[in-house]
Order: sequence, then C-alpha cells, then structure tokens
Amino acid sequence: MPNVEQALITAERLGGTRVLGPTRGAAGGIVVGHFTDPAGNLVGVAGVADVAGPV
Repeated sequence: MPNVEQALITAERLGGTRVLGPTRGAAGGIVVGHFTDPAGNLVGVAGVADVAGPV
C-alpha cells in the first residue's frame, strides 16, 4: 500500500513542489496527492486510506 505522505516528502526532497494533499477522496477510501516535478509536470500519487487513521 503506497504511503502518499511519504511519496510527497520524497518528491519535495528531490526538488518537486507539493500542490495537494494528502487528502481523502470523496468516498473516503482513497488518499491522493499531487506535486510538480522540477520540470513543472504535474504528478499524482494515490493509495488506500487507513480507515482508522487520520489523513
């Protein structure tokens, strides 16, 4: 299961910029995040939400 927060932290460490997230999708089962890479491309990451945990 991907860890969206960790993916966004890694993207920032490598020169990306966080744009969104992590945040739960409307249905609550998916966690999403977006970042731009150093070239300005928008990249999305997603994972399954831990129902018991906060996002």
